Amino acid sequence: MVCTNRGLKAMRDAIDCEIFQLTTLQRMSGRCAGAECIDGELYVLGRERRALSIALVNREIEASRSVVSFAKWVSGNAALDNVRIRRLAGGRAAQHSASNGR
Repeated sequence: MVCTNRGLKAMRDAIDCEIFQLTTLQRMSGRCAGAECIDGELYVLGRERRALSIALVNREIEASRSVVSFAKWVSGNAALDNVRIRRLAGGRAAQHSASNGR
């Protein structure tokens, strides 16, 4: 599936919201049981956010060339290889199956 730059930016914004929510939860609850899980999830979300940002920059660089390699543009020159598939699959499929009770 080819994601547009707008879609990648929306994913990055969603990750920013998740990071904010988790850091707020972590600060409110202090260091309690399960804090390691929050730390691990924050680490993964941070990696995903960086990968999306790098992909957007790489896409801009590739698009500025006179001859564009579509394969490099789509993957952000391999920056999106490390992003979880559930994020790249798009929220619509997940939202659609959730709304249908699946």
